[in-house]
Amino acid sequence: MLMMKCPKCQSYIRSALLAEVKVISCDHCRTQVPVANVLISSNGFTFERNDLLKRFYRYRKLLDEVIEERNVMSDNANVSEVSLRSIEKFLSVLQGMMAGARDHYRCEFADPIPVRMRYLQQECTGTIYNMSMDGACIETAGRNPLPRVNGIITLNFQLPGSPQAVAVTGEVCWTHKGGADGKRGHNSGVRFAPLDGPARDLLWQFISTMAQEKIAKDAK
Repeated sequence: MLMMKCPKCQSYIRSALLAEVKVISCDHCRTQVPVANVLISSNGFTFERNDLLKRFYRYRKLLDEVIEERNVMSDNANVSEVSLRSIEKFLSVLQGMMAGARDHYRCEFADPIPVRMRYLQQECTGTIYNMSMDGACIETAGRNPLPRVNGIITLNFQLPGSPQAVAVTGEVCWTHKGGADGKRGHNSGVRFAPLDGPARDLLWQFISTMAQEKIAKDAK
C-alpha cells in the first residue's frame, strides 16, 4: 500500500494511486495537497518509496531467490510448518514492496475480462487477468499461435459495468508458452501504446474506482 503524510493535518493519506497522480485529496481535512514523500507499507514494514526504487534491482533479485527457496521448502517433507509460514510472510512483505514500486496500480481480476485480439495477422479470443494504465496480462488458448515478443497486438474489450467497448494497441513484452492440449493457455504481457482521450479517461475512472474499493475493503 502507498501512503504519505498530509502536509496540512499530518494524517496519513492512503491510496494505491499515489505513484500516478501529482495532487490528491486528503480524506481527513478534505484539502487538495501535492503528492510528495511517498511511503510503501507492506505487512507492518514501511519503506521510503524513493529509497526502494534506488535499490529496486537488489530487492527484485532477493524476491526471486525467496520464491525459489519457498518452492524448495514446500517440496521438502522435513521442513516445519513454522518455517513455511515464516517464509510465506517474508515473501508477502517483498511482494508488497515490489507492488508499491510499480509506476501504475495493477487491478487483479477475480473474474478475467473477455478480450478479442488480433496479432500475427489473425484474430482470436482470450481473457485479461490484470490491467494497469500502462498495460495488461492476457491469456489465450494454447491452440492459438504464441504472440511474438515485440510484436504488435490489438485488444478489444469491455470493462465490467461499462457499456462502452475499448480498443487499444500495444506491444508484447513477454510470453509464457502454454500447451496445445487446452489445459494451459499462453500468457503474455502487453504494454499499451499511448491511449486516446476517451479510452484513457474510461480506463482511469475504472482503475481508480477499483483502487478505492480495495482500500475500503482492506480497511475493514
